[in-house]
Amino acid sequence: MSIVPNLMGGEGHIIPYHISVTNALRVTGWEHIVLYSPEDNISPLPSNWYGVLKGNRLEQKHGLFKRIKLVFAFAYTLRSALYSLFQRHYNRQKIIFLERFIHLQLLGLFLALIFLPKQNVYLLIFCRINFHDFRTKWVYWLLNKLLKRIMSHRFALLCDSEILAESLANFFQEKVHLMPVTHPEFYNTKKPSGNQKILCWWAGSPREEKGWSIIRKLVENPPPEATRFCIVAAKSANFKTLEKGVELILTEDKLPRNEYLLWLERTDIMLLPYDAKAYAQRTSGIFVEAIVAGNIPLTTAGTWMAKELLKFGLQELIVSWDEPQLVWGRISTVVVCPKIRERLSVMQEVYRNLHSEANFNYSLEKILDTIQVNLSL
Repeated sequence: MSIVPNLMGGEGHIIPYHISVTNALRVTGWEHIVLYSPEDNISPLPSNWYGVLKGNRLEQKHGLFKRIKLVFAFAYTLRSALYSLFQRHYNRQKIIFLERFIHLQLLGLFLALIFLPKQNVYLLIFCRINFHDFRTKWVYWLLNKLLKRIMSHRFALLCDSEILAESLANFFQEKVHLMPVTHPEFYNTKKPSGNQKILCWWAGSPREEKGWSIIRKLVENPPPEATRFCIVAAKSANFKTLEKGVELILTEDKLPRNEYLLWLERTDIMLLPYDAKAYAQRTSGIFVEAIVAGNIPLTTAGTWMAKELLKFGLQELIVSWDEPQLVWGRISTVVVCPKIRERLSVMQEVYRNLHSEANFNYSLEKILDTIQVNLSL
């Protein structure tokens, strides 16, 4: 039972990620149900998704009284939905799975679980970001301890980054289990793009921590042979085409999955000028999908993505973004380099297996086995 307090307007990994969980669990005979907080303008979701929660407004700015009211609303709707599912599947093993949350939603989960029967129930908390660097880190620490206690240790923390897992384990003083960065499976082998230009995609919603200023500088400082290049970005980035500049293709901010995959297939260079501090430990689903699709990613030194590239001898794909002309030169070089293609092919095969839906099932079974062993000690 996946709990999704906020669909984030359909942006990012949330919807495709939980669809991949459904696909993975279907193979092993598990039933997967997604409980989410509905939002406007979201495309129809699969039939196993139930919009019964009130949780997305908790991430907006409110006064203290309003926040308390919203926490209890989230807790009440979550408790009601879980109680109904527990009754329907009383004798079956049940897993509550939470990923992408803030401390107030975690508090709501705790309040919901206090008043629920917990026979044959396991709780898995998927941590994607470094809570231990937040001002509210003590809230996360306390709720982690309380949830573990009320679940009678049928509880585990999960993570998709070795670096983040290590730092979270030090903070919470307990093991954090690794899970793959699973997304719905798609093209596994790069097909010829047929592009007349080198197509560079800055995918996702435009944000400063993802390098908005850097991409703007690239657009505003085209190379001498600008006609060789094309940049694809979201409309809300507000980039303007320059005379004698690179070609710009502006897409909708929220791409349907099929359109996203089409751009992924066409792309030559995936631009990932992410902030080194923000992404020092966090993973990037776009990066993983770019590797699996056979694209060439360019990223920032010190990020999780850079550390992954170094494992495969791909240091040429870690760039300094300060000088746009040097970046354009690096793009021209790496896109035709056979050694980089060869090493990326090795990385692609490793990622296909590591971040697959099959490995999600394998990792989940290992975690459940570990919990059972610890309970028997």
